[in-house]
Amino acid sequence: MDMIQENVQTKPVNLKKHKLRMPYERNFAQACILTVVIFCLLFSFLPLFLTLVNAFKPDIDVQTNAFSLPKLASFAQAAKNNFTVAWAAIGDHYFSTILVSLLGAIGQTVISAVLAYILTFKNFYFKDAVFMLFIAVLLVPSIIGYPILLPLIRDKFGLDNSHFGYLLPIIGGGQVTGMFLFKTFFGQQPKSLYESAKLDGANDAIILIKITVPLALPIILYHFVGCFSGIYNEYLWASLLLSGDKQTLANTMESAVSNMDVKYGSMYAMYLISSFPLIITVIISMKYFKSGEFAAGLKL
Repeated sequence: MDMIQENVQTKPVNLKKHKLRMPYERNFAQACILTVVIFCLLFSFLPLFLTLVNAFKPDIDVQTNAFSLPKLASFAQAAKNNFTVAWAAIGDHYFSTILVSLLGAIGQTVISAVLAYILTFKNFYFKDAVFMLFIAVLLVPSIIGYPILLPLIRDKFGLDNSHFGYLLPIIGGGQVTGMFLFKTFFGQQPKSLYESAKLDGANDAIILIKITVPLALPIILYHFVGCFSGIYNEYLWASLLLSGDKQTLANTMESAVSNMDVKYGSMYAMYLISSFPLIITVIISMKYFKSGEFAAGLKL
């Protein structure tokens, strides 16, 4: 027994002494954190604040002080004048831009989901090489392709000033990002669920629509909102290809401001009207953004 005790090596236990913070030190740290958060929050809401208050003010008040609140005496008349002029400037292109953005976002999302399903669950020759070729597209900025895409769409395909020609490269190039995002999430779904579905006689279309898409709905919705916002706000490609009554909302707004068709108050009203589709889209999908399902969809 004594020999056993001698062979046992005991090491002294080093207990790290943690410095206890006094209450005033903890309060100071919390105050600093809260100050930084409030500053960032106010800074991010500054453009929205300017848009809201100036959309309901006469032009002279906007020029005098853009940060002042609307006057009650001129609130109703200024709002009526500003929104009337703003809608007259962009109303003809408002709903067509929303429709084009929806079609483009749906096209990107559907093609990305189908492509991600194939690259995740199907086996074929040179599968890894094909996937790496798709990823290589992400390394090339899209703006570099405009000098090639413009004569191709306009001259070779004859799709000049056409919404179909406008969406064709957007859907073709945008599918790569969605495919990479969906493929990562599809690969984390339980394989036993797919094996059971195949044993029950389900084909690939049924598995994709009834199993894969419902499980991946949060990440698909996230991608759809991003695609819709990107197409809705796109300016450069639309300015190169579209003109006249085919213009998108961003080009119409730029033309109205450049030609002085709208003044200061009407300009802010125009911005506010154009933001409604984006606000509605985010509100509809907010329940997924705040839920645990969305967090699970972003687990990469």
